[in-house]
Amino acid sequence: MKLTPKQEKFAQCVADGNNQAEAYRLAYPKARNWKPETVWSNASNLMSNTQVLARVEELKAALAEKRLWTREDSVRELKRVVADPDKAADIIAAVKELNAMHGFNSPQKIDFTNSDGSLAPTRIEIVCLTDDDGTDSDSA
Repeated sequence: MKLTPKQEKFAQCVADGNNQAEAYRLAYPKARNWKPETVWSNASNLMSNTQVLARVEELKAALAEKRLWTREDSVRELKRVVADPDKAADIIAAVKELNAMHGFNSPQKIDFTNSDGSLAPTRIEIVCLTDDDGTDSDSA
């Protein structure tokens, strides 16, 4: 049996890393107005469908093959450098990079002034991400 378009969207969203409830809301936009408990229940029921589950696993496997390098790969390699460095500076560089990856560094200040103290021209671009149905992707 083939999945419906909404079941396929749900499977794709779960495979992409969304939790089941968020994936359900993305696949079934009307669910955004439902009580969280109702969404959780419906998402759980949908995920228990063996065909949907099989599709999620298929998509995850395909995504894993396409990824050349993941965040997990980076952390694993940096941990290896810390455990078995070629030189002491490697440990410092690896730990520094790990701290940056995990957001442990202080916020960086960006100076928008010219050398004479005047404000440098800046351009701010606002990008609106929408789903296929035209709704905001981060509204839930």
